[in-house]
Amino acid sequence: MRGSKIQTIGVILPSLTNPFFSALMQSIHDHKPSDVDLCFLTSTATDLYDNIKHLIDRGIDGLIIAQYISSPDALNNYLKKHHVPYVVLDQNDHQGYTDFVRTNEYQGGQLAAQHLIELGHNNMMIVAPYDMMANMSTRVAGFVDTLRANQLPEPQMVHTELSKRGGLTIVDDIMVQSATAIFAINDELAIGILRGLIEHGISIPKDISLIGYDDIDYAAYVTPPLTTVAQPITDIGKTSLTLLLQRLQHLDKTIDMIELPTTLKVRATTGYHLSN
Repeated sequence: MRGSKIQTIGVILPSLTNPFFSALMQSIHDHKPSDVDLCFLTSTATDLYDNIKHLIDRGIDGLIIAQYISSPDALNNYLKKHHVPYVVLDQNDHQGYTDFVRTNEYQGGQLAAQHLIELGHNNMMIVAPYDMMANMSTRVAGFVDTLRANQLPEPQMVHTELSKRGGLTIVDDIMVQSATAIFAINDELAIGILRGLIEHGISIPKDISLIGYDDIDYAAYVTPPLTTVAQPITDIGKTSLTLLLQRLQHLDKTIDMIELPTTLKVRATTGYHLSN
């Protein structure tokens, strides 16, 4: 395929069951030119190289990688050896190696914290996975630093599986805490937490405010609709594809590092702390 009129681009994603990545896949597909074919693969971090080798054997012209990369230097050398340009999403340690696209995760954490502060909350909780990727840790840093800047107590940290089920099953632990507001590290977690709290008779947001992160497609359709920090998923997909196509046309061009802003989507799961 390489060298032919039709260019083939491989896209490696961690999951298609997570609505964030399915929306990302859709965006890349929607913005591809007619002379580009796409090959989507899901991959764990441990089998990333096997999947890349599979795509190289199929003759791909370039790669978009949304999976975590444990060794940027080794991957860069491997893909250079095989003459495969690539774009990386949401991984800060790839600066200087290749083109990459990220969102301003620190700003996203700040937006979540500032919103809850403005609603009068001063006893907050973060729910996150046991092993956070760097971009999620950056969200937490933005949130915590904003609380510190406002001389508010450190948030309680609760860890669980990164899924709706993880959010649902951690609710018993959340209930024994005294937090009036919860920042879930993504919408999948938030939706599980929302269901669990409602099943326990908790009124959202009267008793507890809840804010997610990503703005996946059904965040606006749960009951009550989820307040969240929105990532520009469509723009992430479009920009990553554009960068790779530009790289394929100009292999020696300057490395591009694109950072996209996050925005706050206020819906119905956050409200004023009743003592205020």
